[in-house]
Amino acid sequence: MVLALCLVLLFCVTVASCVSDVRRMRIPNTHVVAVLALFVIAFAAAPDAFHTWWEHGAAMLVFLVLTYIMFAVGMLGAGDAKYGAALALWVGLPGLMAYVFFMAIAGGLLGILSLLLRKYRPVKNPPPGSWAATVQDGGNAVPYGIALSVGVWAAFFHTAAFSHQLDELIKIIH
Repeated sequence: MVLALCLVLLFCVTVASCVSDVRRMRIPNTHVVAVLALFVIAFAAAPDAFHTWWEHGAAMLVFLVLTYIMFAVGMLGAGDAKYGAALALWVGLPGLMAYVFFMAIAGGLLGILSLLLRKYRPVKNPPPGSWAATVQDGGNAVPYGIALSVGVWAAFFHTAAFSHQLDELIKIIH
């Protein structure tokens, strides 16, 4: 039950991160800390639902190193790197490739949407600092927190991670 609750809260944090990224092109550090804390609680409550602790830690470290390099060359924001690494902790090494794959697909679609926003300027008077304002003013911006969030949830479903807990949660809701 604790794991199911942590998954619900993780979903809420990922949605909040997406909204924040679209509105302000920022993912708050509190969201990163929440993702990490929820993992620690979930892992402590249901260690059998996860791989070994080192596989989860290694996934986080690998993702953080790769995204730090991307940040250093200006391809990714620091918040995206931290948030993505925290989410990688949830999938572990066995789910890392699925996470990266689905994240890349979602990121590519967001990139195309950014180009369309820039070209057609469909949002009238977007809030300053928002994704739409940044792109429509000629800037290069992609709210990559969306791609990271989609990637982790798609990886969960693709690898059938937590399928038993999600089934239990659906039964409780109904």
